[in-house]
Amino acid sequence: MKFIDYLFKKIEFNPNQGYAMFYYRNGETFNKCFGKVKDSDSDDITFDSNFRLASVSKQFIAFGIVKLVHEGKLTYQTNIRYIFNDLPTYFDHITIKQVLNHTSGIYDYENMEHDENVQISDEDVFVFLKKTKTTYFEPGSKYQYSNTGYILLGLIISKVTNRELNEYIETEIFKPAKMDNSKVNLEGITKISNRAYGHIINNDNYIVKDQYWCSATIGDGGLYSSINDLKRWCKYLNNSAEFKDMKVPNIVGNYDEYGLGIRIVKVKDKEFYFHSGSTIGTNTLLLFSVDLDLCFLFLTNINGFSTTKIKELFVEYLLSEDC
Repeated sequence: MKFIDYLFKKIEFNPNQGYAMFYYRNGETFNKCFGKVKDSDSDDITFDSNFRLASVSKQFIAFGIVKLVHEGKLTYQTNIRYIFNDLPTYFDHITIKQVLNHTSGIYDYENMEHDENVQISDEDVFVFLKKTKTTYFEPGSKYQYSNTGYILLGLIISKVTNRELNEYIETEIFKPAKMDNSKVNLEGITKISNRAYGHIINNDNYIVKDQYWCSATIGDGGLYSSINDLKRWCKYLNNSAEFKDMKVPNIVGNYDEYGLGIRIVKVKDKEFYFHSGSTIGTNTLLLFSVDLDLCFLFLTNINGFSTTKIKELFVEYLLSEDC
């Protein structure tokens, strides 16, 4: 397992860090779980442990939107005010596709006024958007990653289908993908089996810190899943009609990495697809490629660990080998 050896030489793991890892390449497989789901007296992390996916969640939201487009319930050029006519008039100039590929320019909800001790919901973000006056830039003219956009897309799914977002995702996406243990988390309500809790390091102490004021939103990162379910997802996604749309890169200036809810990287004329996620106490990575016969999944319950660095190591490694 040359890449795994390379990875463990390049990446420093905290001795208290819990994680689950799956790697497949050209017929070879590596699996490893390490650590506890919560504290030293809790269960061991396994391949069925459910981690908060953070921004890896975005591909499921995007998939739901693309599914609705394929069903004729939306188009990529549908403007946002067509769906929500109580939003400011500037949303007349923002399309579904611009929100999907992070070129809408809408404001970051992380900058909204808030109480650090009170979690906000997706609906609270919608109220925030109703009070905004403009965008950061002309929609479609620039790429700027937007968590707000994906919260808005989740609300659009609910509005168009007249269903709760958690019920839609679990029924229309998780179920056909056979992701039987994955959940959309309504914090304080949803029961997540085998839940891996997030941790922070404070003065060299390993502390459970799973939630903060932004942690209850769904559309930008509120899904929970495991290595075993994500393996099923990669196969299902790759074979879907929706993925053909999702993996087409959006080109704005010289930037062409993001498609619809998924990132695209080309190495020696071969593509792989990935998304990383980061939130308090949790970091995640999903990466796969049919061209390279490759799949890598990594979920960890600690903050400050760069899963993006792992992606960069993949590029570095693939460039150095005859792939």
